[in-house]
Amino acid sequence: MKRIFPRCFLAATIIFATSCSDFLTEDPQGRLTPDTFFSNQNELDMSVYALYSKVQELQCNSNPMIPQCQGDDVTSTTGSNKAAYLSADAFEYPSDAKGQEQSWSKFYAIIKAANLIVDNAEKVATSQEEINIALGQAYYWRAFSYFSLVRLFGPLPMNLHNELDHNDTPLTPVADVYAQIVSDLTAAEACNLPVKYITTNRAINGANIYVSAQTVKATLAAVYLAMAGYPLNQTSYYAQAASKAKEVIDGVNNGTYPQSLLADWGQVYSYGNNYHNESLLNIYYMPRTGGWSNADSQFSSCHQIQSLGGWGDFLAERRYWANYPEGPRKDYVYAKQLLLNDGVTLVDWWATQDGEPYNGENAVVNDYRPMFVSMTVNKDASGSPVAAPYDYTQPFWAGMCIGKRHQLIRYSEVLCWYAEAAARSGGDLASAKNALKQVRARAYANEAEISVIDGMSAEQLAEAAYEEHGYEVAGYLLAMVTRRADEFRMERLKNAYDYRSGTQADILVPAGTLTHSRDANGNAFTYLLKENVVLKENMSVAPTWQGESSIYQIYPPTEVEKNPNLKR
Repeated sequence: MKRIFPRCFLAATIIFATSCSDFLTEDPQGRLTPDTFFSNQNELDMSVYALYSKVQELQCNSNPMIPQCQGDDVTSTTGSNKAAYLSADAFEYPSDAKGQEQSWSKFYAIIKAANLIVDNAEKVATSQEEINIALGQAYYWRAFSYFSLVRLFGPLPMNLHNELDHNDTPLTPVADVYAQIVSDLTAAEACNLPVKYITTNRAINGANIYVSAQTVKATLAAVYLAMAGYPLNQTSYYAQAASKAKEVIDGVNNGTYPQSLLADWGQVYSYGNNYHNESLLNIYYMPRTGGWSNADSQFSSCHQIQSLGGWGDFLAERRYWANYPEGPRKDYVYAKQLLLNDGVTLVDWWATQDGEPYNGENAVVNDYRPMFVSMTVNKDASGSPVAAPYDYTQPFWAGMCIGKRHQLIRYSEVLCWYAEAAARSGGDLASAKNALKQVRARAYANEAEISVIDGMSAEQLAEAAYEEHGYEVAGYLLAMVTRRADEFRMERLKNAYDYRSGTQADILVPAGTLTHSRDANGNAFTYLLKENVVLKENMSVAPTWQGESSIYQIYPPTEVEKNPNLKR
């Protein structure tokens, strides 16, 4: 990684920084342009490295993930610099649009880098296999970017050739954006990408860096699943989603693909198992000392509660935590207890200073919320990160940058997508049930939660698989398909809004107590849940639901100023 990402970007960056008008009007002698640059294998490699540098920039910090706070699994810290996060959480027009602006700019930067490869790779004097590998990466990441953008913003200005548009590109309808996404992924699939890369810079410690054949198929499954839901609602795509997911599953079962489910859920997010093959799509980062760059992951502190030394960007919704199934998975998605700043004292997140019911002021830990730990690592006596599964009883590392990879698609998700899509399309129910059983087998403490699948109807199985996927990615805003994305396609985001703006009585038993969960010792406990947690607590008037305008993000104001077509 150290060889890939600082070394080769300079020349390629010159290309990407040069505008279309420069190409048309300036004498290119002595400059790197598409006409002079794409001449040999080394330069083709550099163009792909530059594409991956833009992919790294997408998730190096939390701003592009802010819109995912709409999901019912996650919220943020009240106050501080979290206005943008809480605006998304509240489905309101943001006073700080950094989430929208960063999502837009980062994805379009990837698209621009991909376009350059698509338009020029065939010129390179190298083998067709190498050209196909480069084209496959470009087609894939362009599709990935448009897939992400269309679910956030709806209709989009599309540019497939980096053509100068004079800021008047019209909006492409959602259906046509999806058609292009499928076209690009189909083109990537036709490139016959390797299943497993072994060449330096394309793989690291036995795990693929470059996009593989099975990753393209898994992504097509997710795209078809999305097309079957809102806003297209073309339910015929459920069958295609099931078919593509089944291709991945069959490839795993017959040994064609190296993916599998890890036996121990504790290894899924472990920094000590950073290169496991459950994951199909990843972004790789490298640690940096004494600063940060776009090649670093800054997510290690994003989940940590602010008063305990973290950033508090993404905290857990209490209701989702309360309903989350008990078992090994829950123990590694959420911290079982919180370690106070003395480095010794462990408390339950619902603990109060006086032992009385929570009143908004007497919490031991101010945020009074469960804490996600998927990106968290411990520190050793010297203050260095520990390469091991996170241990909630030990201090966490609160550094800024770390080399923990981001897992955008895992095999467990493909199993969930297959189970849901097959059930909704009238597919092989026995096979679909088996897929869901595999996911539950390592996640649940109660065997009955696995055996109950046998008696499910197709409708029950589809709903169970949908919910299971949400549990698999809970709080993991880095996933290609987040909980917010699932709720979006199923038209259930309004449920999150209704809960946050309502009485929140749906999870309260008489006397305002909730008893569905267990403490760190496995004992059932009761705690008081304060009503009106998010919207009414922080606003004098909660925003009203605006339908599609509440669901979709606003177009970035800086872009609207330039292109008047960016309006709904």
